[in-house]
Amino acid sequence: MNLKTTYTVLFLIFLGVNACTSLKFVPEKEKLYTGTAIVSHKADSVGGTAGVMKKAAEMSKIKPNSTFLGVRFGLWWHYKTVGKTSKVSKWFYKKLAEEPVYLSQARPQLVVDALDAMLYNHGFFDSYAKFELKEKEKTVSIRYDVFFKEPYRIHRIIFPNAQDDLSRAIWNTAKDGDLKPGRRYNLEALQKERFRIFGLLKENGFYFLGERDLIFSVDTNSTDRTLDIRVKVKESASDQAVLQYKVQEVNIYADYQLGAEKQMDKRVIDTVNYYSEINYVKPAPIIRSVFLKNHKIYNLTDHNLTYSRLMGLGIYKYVNIQLVKIDSSLENPSLRANIQLIPLPKKSLSTEVQGVAKSNNFIGPGLSFTYRNRNTFKGAELFVLGLRTSFETQLNGPYEGQVSYEVNPKAELYVPRFITPFPIHNRSMFVPKTKFVVEFSRVNRVNYFTARSFSTSYGYKWKSNLAIDHDLGVLNVTYFNIGNESQDFLDAIAENPLLARRFEKQLIAGLAYSFTYNQKVYTEKRRPFYINVNCESSGNIISGYYRLFAKSIPNPTDPLTVAGVPYSQFVKLDVDIRQYLFFGKDRHKTLVGRIMGGWGLPYTNSSTMPYIKQYFSGGSYSLRGFTAYSVGPGTYSPPDNQESSFFLQQGGEIKLEANLEYRYPIYKIIKGAVFVDAGNTWLNHDNAEVPGGKFTSDFYKQLAADFGAGLRADIQFFVLRLDLGIPIHKPSLPEGQRWVLKDIDLKSKSWRNDNLILNLSFGYPF
Repeated sequence: MNLKTTYTVLFLIFLGVNACTSLKFVPEKEKLYTGTAIVSHKADSVGGTAGVMKKAAEMSKIKPNSTFLGVRFGLWWHYKTVGKTSKVSKWFYKKLAEEPVYLSQARPQLVVDALDAMLYNHGFFDSYAKFELKEKEKTVSIRYDVFFKEPYRIHRIIFPNAQDDLSRAIWNTAKDGDLKPGRRYNLEALQKERFRIFGLLKENGFYFLGERDLIFSVDTNSTDRTLDIRVKVKESASDQAVLQYKVQEVNIYADYQLGAEKQMDKRVIDTVNYYSEINYVKPAPIIRSVFLKNHKIYNLTDHNLTYSRLMGLGIYKYVNIQLVKIDSSLENPSLRANIQLIPLPKKSLSTEVQGVAKSNNFIGPGLSFTYRNRNTFKGAELFVLGLRTSFETQLNGPYEGQVSYEVNPKAELYVPRFITPFPIHNRSMFVPKTKFVVEFSRVNRVNYFTARSFSTSYGYKWKSNLAIDHDLGVLNVTYFNIGNESQDFLDAIAENPLLARRFEKQLIAGLAYSFTYNQKVYTEKRRPFYINVNCESSGNIISGYYRLFAKSIPNPTDPLTVAGVPYSQFVKLDVDIRQYLFFGKDRHKTLVGRIMGGWGLPYTNSSTMPYIKQYFSGGSYSLRGFTAYSVGPGTYSPPDNQESSFFLQQGGEIKLEANLEYRYPIYKIIKGAVFVDAGNTWLNHDNAEVPGGKFTSDFYKQLAADFGAGLRADIQFFVLRLDLGIPIHKPSLPEGQRWVLKDIDLKSKSWRNDNLILNLSFGYPF
């Protein structure tokens, strides 16, 4: 044993001996609490106690000071460093000390009282608990004994006689109740049932009824241990609480101003009184969003639906629904609904400046403009006009000093209703929208080509609930072509017919649907789940037309065209699944896993997927230990003359990818992350120009993998992300040489240049 080891052992022995003496610091009038035992006592005939005992264990549990091999190190550090003011002592106290847990903190009598109440609330009316202290000189443990007797069960649920509107309404709720004869009494079940009945009454016009006005009284019969539950209204309930109200009058103030009451002309539209001074918006979208109607019994759902739909129009910053009692007579109890709407500013302009650094060594600025008109045609339509531009150049490399750029104008119009040949009545809390999108993109890839695409789409967006979104593209048309081809580009595609077909001008026309379920909108969830499913098809309607009317059969070797442009025919499906796990009191620590997969199948009129619909792997939002678009398909590695070309990387028709990332706070807005990525793309079929690209049963051996760490500046609405990735499995290498973890050599400049991939980007990767 060397000297250093000897000192370490002696130091640990010294700590252990001293820590064992920590009990001598326990104050005279205190005893150190060391743990709890809880024991159930019941006859064999008594059932249903397991859940109660589980709750009892949770209620009686208080964590004692931790021990290691019988030694309370944390407690010893507390006694030795508490109250000391030196920086070293404060550091030891913060890192190592545990405050003592005494019997006075365990409060066993309070626990017994709580256990008795819990037993009563679960129907064990005459069951009880008691405690016993197991004392030693300086320590004490507690034993709780729970004595169960037969529980009380429901014999009858008695509803009031149907003598008035309220009694009849309560009676009508009986058939759907969860309380049934024979079930054990449970206070929580009674509270849920009362809330259910109260909610149904609010749906049936009892606007002034309070939840506390509805009570359950319990009559017990000790001879057979049963009870009757009587549902009734408090005698002290106000006169107006027991009346069923109708909405007698609905007033809409479409451009309301706080503190500026004015006389305005009234129009009666669909029984609603509509007031507007400046005619900010046409009445139709407002009237469609109001579900409170004249001469209709008040309904809480209609009330909430009206509020949600008016806010969902996106043109109002303030919506207030004021309900005023008009009449409280028995003959005609009625309400007036005043709906006050304060508009948002109609137009807005925003600008976003970005700095872009890519793993292909291109860097440059990006600039985006977004103009919004929230009420374009006075029908609450949202018009968004955007312009996104970026300019990039290489700081070093073959394209140093040359500029690549992208210009992408986009116009979107969202109409707050379904525009269909037939009416669709929608009572969702969320406003459905019909969308129209027109987009143009011009991308100049330095020394290669200029790509142009024009697309237009028409479809619908709607929500089933807060977490579920649907996006249906009924008609999506995209025209893609390239020009200004350089000789280098022409030479490259001449050697690779598959690559050449991907860059041919193409027409993509078809349907698309996207489904998203995102539990992250529920901020209280600590394990939110996310899934996004996208389905797309193209060319089927055009192909059907040719077959039926032109008697032409599509052929991928001699594709049919529309106005001289070959149309693409394919189906495509992607699935993106994410699971988030939040840790810590403020949920600042996150473990997130993502699995995604996609499959595209070209057929009939196409031999390959269009370039803009292919799958790629590598880059800051994918495999961060590889340069963008550089992985796959399969084990394929591009020839030397294309190795450095970021723009000619092969895409795939199948994609699998998995990511695991742990995010943690460092200091204020600065956060850190460690991650592992794996994935690849493949082709559906063998191709001589892309050897090793076909998807096979050995796909798992061809997964690229990396690991790394990152820093993020997170300012809520803006995240700047810097990730450093290192590859550990390279599928393009010969089998047996693909694991490169053993080759890591941080001292080698050539290894660092080839393997350290720095990604600068915006937003979280998932």
